[in-house]
Amino acid sequence: MIHTAAPRIGFQPTGQLHFGVSLLGPAADTGFDQLRTLAQTAERGLFSLLTLDERYWLAGDPEAVSITDPKGSSDVATLLAGLAAVTTNIGLAVAAAPDYDDPAGLVHRIASLDTMSGGRAAWQLLADEASWRGGESAPAGRDDRQTYFDSAQRLWDAWGSAAHAQGDAQAPVEPLGEFQSDGQRYSVGLGQLRQPRPRYRPVILHAGDAAQERGFAARHADVVTSGPAGLGDALAFRRDMLARSQDAGRGPQEVKILQAGTFVLSDTDSQAQEKANWIRGQLPESAWDVEAFIGSYSGVADRLLDFARSGAVDGFGITPWLHPAELDDVVNHLVPELQERGIYPEEYTATSLRDNLGFPGAAKAMDSQARHPLPVIEVGDLEDIHLDLDIRMELVVQKLRP
Repeated sequence: MIHTAAPRIGFQPTGQLHFGVSLLGPAADTGFDQLRTLAQTAERGLFSLLTLDERYWLAGDPEAVSITDPKGSSDVATLLAGLAAVTTNIGLAVAAAPDYDDPAGLVHRIASLDTMSGGRAAWQLLADEASWRGGESAPAGRDDRQTYFDSAQRLWDAWGSAAHAQGDAQAPVEPLGEFQSDGQRYSVGLGQLRQPRPRYRPVILHAGDAAQERGFAARHADVVTSGPAGLGDALAFRRDMLARSQDAGRGPQEVKILQAGTFVLSDTDSQAQEKANWIRGQLPESAWDVEAFIGSYSGVADRLLDFARSGAVDGFGITPWLHPAELDDVVNHLVPELQERGIYPEEYTATSLRDNLGFPGAAKAMDSQARHPLPVIEVGDLEDIHLDLDIRMELVVQKLRP
């Protein structure tokens, strides 16, 4: 076992791993029964996240620039809303890019998904096609992702503000009396003490493979996705993301890293290697993951122990496409081995995605306090008002209609 020093700069490894699963290929080509089976299998394995993407590329393969036109695909938010009804805990991530989705429409679809799923929605912000092709057709200095994200953030803030304002309009829960001032009648009562409401913001995922992507991810992403890597390279990536995120004013535990992982597993190392050799022979060389985890269930679990304890990653994202039983092998055999080693959860710890991922503290709260547009000056005219500060109530004054 390799003992590698953990990244510093105030970072404390949790020693726990999360798994995510992503659907390969266009969602339009996948029936809902297949999606449901995938989601429920992943949830049985206590996976934190399921991502649906309308686009898919084989990186580096000139014959497969884009398998599908995303405009002809099913809307992934709608598909995930259906999955929200047949799952309970797994997070549901919408993958969308600036070049084919409208910010306002996307915001409302993800907000609706978050409401329907009980706080399990996420947004994976993809690079636009020009950026993915190396920026060859993008105007110099333009950052569509930043513009797109800023637009979405303004809409989310407005959405959260509107929800807060609606919450402020509730009537007193215990009327105490009335008084009159300058010909206007007012009621006085006790209401629930209003706390700041959380600002709406889904969990944000963004890739961090390219250098130009890491700055954006360090500023905005909750989860940074990275390509396959060995332990040494994974630790170097963690250090880089820590430095960048702290330069952006964020805490050392505020950014999670989910590394892409390929798992070829069997009862023994030799059986797993034989399976891997056969799979590799069926693929173009560019599609094979040279950092794939190949081996027995216990042997691979021992390798993952180093990734967890060193803090190199917070988990792995799996795209089950190499063979039909790939996800089942992880859920049925690898997960129990990781649980025995104490680096994988025994159960979901919460119902929301943000809490299940273990982010410190609650969602950012809006800066608001209980406010009354009218000064409470005639309350002394009511003889029998006695406020008990321990019951966490507030005095509510409202105009009465004539």
